[in-house]
Amino acid sequence: MNDGYDWTMRINEDRVSDAILAYEVDGTDDQPLNFRCEQGGNRIFAGISGAFPDLTAVELASGDAKLRVTGTTEIDGMPFFQSQRIAGGLPLIHAFAANGWLRMTAKGRAIDMAATVTGKQAIARFVAFCTG
Repeated sequence: MNDGYDWTMRINEDRVSDAILAYEVDGTDDQPLNFRCEQGGNRIFAGISGAFPDLTAVELASGDAKLRVTGTTEIDGMPFFQSQRIAGGLPLIHAFAANGWLRMTAKGRAIDMAATVTGKQAIARFVAFCTG
């Protein structure tokens, strides 16, 4: 998938120590996956808007690194999947920062999310922000 999608990092305006990394089309709410963390907390959480209502896990992969992430889906108008904590030091997180792409598989449906040069820089900044 690309078609205008890229990885973008934003610092939460309400909390300076909170950041979001989202795979999205700029200027839209089309965002198949996002990650959030607190600065230096070494804890990352994945979120999916519009997820399957009964989604309880997703598979993430980058290069040879793979991780099954569990979580819960809440329905408040639109289903939203929120993962359990992902440790910032896991091989998947380092591979994602190095490779600049991620494959997410949810309920058998895979989405490849590749970054542009700018997106790859955003991924590296996000990982450093979360783990540093």
